[in-house]
Amino acid sequence: MTADRDKIIEILKEADRFYLISHMQPDGDSIGSLLAMSEGLKDLGKQVRLFTPGHIPRQYSFLKGAEEVEHDITDYDPEVTAIVLDSSDSERLGILKEAFMGCQTIINIDHHVTNQWFGTLNLVDPDASATGEIVFLLLKEIGVDLSYSIAESLYVAISTDTGSFKYDNTTSVTHRVVAELLECGLSPGALSQRVFDERPISFYFLLKEAISSFEMYADRRIALMTLSRDIRQRSGASTDELEGIVNYTRNIEGVELGILFYVENKDEVKVGFRSKMMDVSVLAGKFNGGGHARAAGCRVYEDYQTVKEKVLTEAFQMLKDLPG
Repeated sequence: MTADRDKIIEILKEADRFYLISHMQPDGDSIGSLLAMSEGLKDLGKQVRLFTPGHIPRQYSFLKGAEEVEHDITDYDPEVTAIVLDSSDSERLGILKEAFMGCQTIINIDHHVTNQWFGTLNLVDPDASATGEIVFLLLKEIGVDLSYSIAESLYVAISTDTGSFKYDNTTSVTHRVVAELLECGLSPGALSQRVFDERPISFYFLLKEAISSFEMYADRRIALMTLSRDIRQRSGASTDELEGIVNYTRNIEGVELGILFYVENKDEVKVGFRSKMMDVSVLAGKFNGGGHARAAGCRVYEDYQTVKEKVLTEAFQMLKDLPG
């Protein structure tokens, strides 16, 4: 946690206008945090505009305020306070970066250990399970009453970034926060069904293609899958449906490191990492990516075979150095 916290709380209480921004390819934590913070500030009488450089994935579109999110801006005012949520670096703001990094006050709220502290004020807590956990504590400190819809957005934020509370980033604080959210009348079963379980048939066509590409390395301690834009389009799947597929590699018995290569084009490959013990944020960082210790990713601007060889070379070395 950073020393800017008190100043941030002061600004949240006293400023009248805010831009809230989440990262490209938004996930549950970024969207849930964005919508909860927005509703909380509006409840205090603030003027708020919401932005994300990418569309909101289908499974999060039911959350209150999702329809208000904008995807571009041409009339921004640099005197408005910008709050960037769940973004480890400013590059993840995509087409919105130039506008919002020009604001006089930029509040960076995040929980990624790889955060680059790009704000004029930074509240970065790597011990928090999700950015939604930080937002929950902030909203309480500035006097926001927890409504059903705020609680719903925060529950989605925290549950998605903890893998339904299965990941090691789940703490006693996380459970205490979620207990308060559930007291607002949420149905965790219904929310989990909607967010985690319901998938369009195109997802399963895409998953079939992914599983058929399985490769194993390092005495079956590394499992990888490869997909491409062409395969995704042939399956009828959207880019949102790539989310979660990489977990099928890590979940194999005996596998330490799971990797998904997604080939955007001949000179661009997106790589997702999942692990059981290895700190994959370090592995992703070797390719200018980032994330969490057990879930991270990067985007590499080279051809697929080159990227695959480089990633496996680094992965083999990290696996070799892994204790035990």
